[in-house]
Formats: sequence, C-alpha cells, structure tokens
Amino acid sequence: MKRFLTAAFAAALLFLGTNASAQLSVGDGRWSAGGGATFFGLAGSDASVLEKFGFPKSIPGFYFGASLDYAFSTIGGLSVEPGAYIMHYGKPYKFGLGDAKKSYHANYLSVPLHLKYAFPTGPEFGIAVFTGPRFNLGLGGNMFSAGKTYPGLMPVDAQWGFGLAVTIQEAVVIRAGYDTGLTNALKDNKDLSYEDVIAHRDAYHVGVSFVF
Repeated sequence: MKRFLTAAFAAALLFLGTNASAQLSVGDGRWSAGGGATFFGLAGSDASVLEKFGFPKSIPGFYFGASLDYAFSTIGGLSVEPGAYIMHYGKPYKFGLGDAKKSYHANYLSVPLHLKYAFPTGPEFGIAVFTGPRFNLGLGGNMFSAGKTYPGLMPVDAQWGFGLAVTIQEAVVIRAGYDTGLTNALKDNKDLSYEDVIAHRDAYHVGVSFVF
C-alpha cells in the first residue's frame, strides 16, 4: 500500500507539473492539486501516558489531493476552499518492553473546509491565511486495530485548522498548516491498562500545489 501511494503521489505531481499553466475555472473558483509532507501526534492531558508504553510522539507521512478556491463573497480576497486529500502515515517503532520493531500505518480521506483570505498583492506574488474544520475518515491501516499496534485510532475524527499559503505567478502555491484535534482519537482500549486515556490527534502539513 505504501509503495502504491508513493507511486501515485509522484505520478500526480509529474502530471500537474506539466499542466500547471492550464486554467480551469468553475464560476469564480480555481482548482489546485498537489501534495507534500505531514505528521501527526496524540495530544492532550493523557497523551504522556502513552509514551510510557513506547508510543512515538509523532508519525510522519505524506499527502496528495485537490481543492477548489471559490470566491463566494463581494469582499475582495475572501473565499471558501473545500478540498479532498489522501493522507498516509507510517513509522517503525519499538512496542512495549521488547526489542522487536514493527511498522504501523494509517490512511485517511481528509476533507477540509477552509475560509480563506488573500491579501491584496501583485500577480507575481500572493499571500493568504486560512482556517476551518477538517474531517477525516480512516481508509485502512493497522493503527485502527485497538490494542494490537499503536493505541487503536478512531476511524473518524475532526480537527480545526489554521495555515498560510503563498502563491507564485498565480500558478504555484506553497502551503503550511496546523490542525488541532476536536474529538477523541482513541478507541476504547478496555483490555489494556490505558483504557481510560483520552487524546486528540494534532497534525502539521507543508506542501506544494499547482493551479490549473
């Protein structure tokens, strides 16, 4: 699965790079697509308990997908930006007191719905800020198996995101963001000693997308 996602990500970037100058409009909206690096960690007052069992503080990964920047308001620079992304996370780590290391992974369909404001600048360079909710649906991975790997993750969670986007020549967008968890990310691990632990999933991402 990881090799397939990596190949799909590389192919998508190659295709987009050769078509970055093409424009596709939907009303007052513009599409963009791309990908980048991401990682998540469990946070909250109980998160430190998990570290005692050898769980890593962060899980790295990558993402790819597309979004639509739609100017819905008469206020210049204000738009709404829904999107859809595939997020893959994975990392080998030492579990418990043993010496064995295993690779654990999780895949998500991530759907952000951001409110975005672009500051007035010239066409060569633009800067915007965004915020809004993000909804995540688990698509598979052994991190969702309660009590067998990483503490079992909930197959659905929600986050609230903040970020910054820089646009170059109205064709390339460099984006960085942070999403803080709004819901409990752990299943009821009732057979383990951390059954009452509650934590949310915080994530960071940075990447490049192409406007088309």
